[in-house]
Amino acid sequence: MKYLVGSMQPVDASYTQRTYGEADRVFNQVLKGLERNSLSAEKSYQGSVTKGTHIKAYSDIDLLVVEKRFFTVQHPQTVASPYEGDPVKDLLQIRSIAASSLSSAFPEATVSTSGPRSIKISGGSLLRTVDVVPCNWWNTNDYARYGSEVYRGIHILNADVPEREEDQPFLQGGYLETKDKGTNGNTRKLIRMLKSLKYDSEGSVSMSSFDIEGIVYRMNDTQMQWSLGDEILLAVACRDWLRTIEQSDELRASLTVPDGKRLIFSSGHATLAQLSALRRELEQVLTEIQNDLAPRRQTLTEARVHWPGLVSRPVWH
Repeated sequence: MKYLVGSMQPVDASYTQRTYGEADRVFNQVLKGLERNSLSAEKSYQGSVTKGTHIKAYSDIDLLVVEKRFFTVQHPQTVASPYEGDPVKDLLQIRSIAASSLSSAFPEATVSTSGPRSIKISGGSLLRTVDVVPCNWWNTNDYARYGSEVYRGIHILNADVPEREEDQPFLQGGYLETKDKGTNGNTRKLIRMLKSLKYDSEGSVSMSSFDIEGIVYRMNDTQMQWSLGDEILLAVACRDWLRTIEQSDELRASLTVPDGKRLIFSSGHATLAQLSALRRELEQVLTEIQNDLAPRRQTLTEARVHWPGLVSRPVWH
């Protein structure tokens, strides 16, 4: 029971702050390299850390290095003074300078440029892995309409083509935030739990974290209305949801990621085999809890977690 309930809890604030601090260290070195070339950039972040769905030991962070010479707008928006440079060439320049700057500033670290969309740096004096993503702002029509950063997009450089690709990295976080508020914080709890099961499965679960988030997001809110102390019942409800998806081809084929732009179970993404593996991992933990409860003649639906007062950590019985 300790494992299951513990896996639902958020990473402590100091650990999360250190993750952002390591990303800032990386950005500062990239910025110095750009300034030596009379260039500049601003920073932003994306990924599970920004969404509050990260877990310890897997708290890598995506650092967006945002080009400042230009931005793009979604049709039919227009700009008064169109940029006359070459956006792809400029982002390739940003990527090249960032890679060389990081190699010089962190000589003991591993700097990998094998990924077409990011530069990965890890090891040495860095306590976290940081993915450096060269990009430019892409002001979507919804961003222009509502003014919320949730709707702001980016154009990410794909260095292999090379070309720019549209992305809205903050939108999923916005949807998850709304869902989490409407489910007593249980949306993030289940995402963290399933991600913990994935990483502790020794490779038997290979579903992406993004698709895990999508599966939890599509769980009916009424199945998630459990209070503090009902974490076991919440996990059972999640198990039942995974079973339902697993057993229904029609339902599985209809589920989309939160913004609705693609199917969760589609080519190159989540598969039935991955779903079954994830469900089995959860089933195994629940079976172990049931076995522990048997001497007390309790069932999973009778199990409760006791949170005395307002302590930050539970006492398990």
